[in-house]
Amino acid sequence: MKITLFVRTYPVQDAPVALSLVPYPTHQRHTFIRDGAVYESVNREMTVKVPDGSVVDADRKLLWWTGDKGRVKSTVNEVYELVQAKTSGFGKC
Repeated sequence: MKITLFVRTYPVQDAPVALSLVPYPTHQRHTFIRDGAVYESVNREMTVKVPDGSVVDADRKLLWWTGDKGRVKSTVNEVYELVQAKTSGFGKC
């Protein structure tokens, strides 16, 4: 099954990165200042593979899925780490 992770970062090296399971509000403005320069945020979407039957809980901002030991809930950062580690059931699309 595929879901979308929403990524917000800035066009400068070593800038912070924020991840979300729900889209960022388009009316909000985010900036990052480095060495006196102001950078506007850049949003993008990343499609990832998660275990079949997974559910995004938009209110709690969690992904619910079934693992070897039963029902599991993961934050977006944990989901991203599972994708990066190529854990069974998770992956890049």
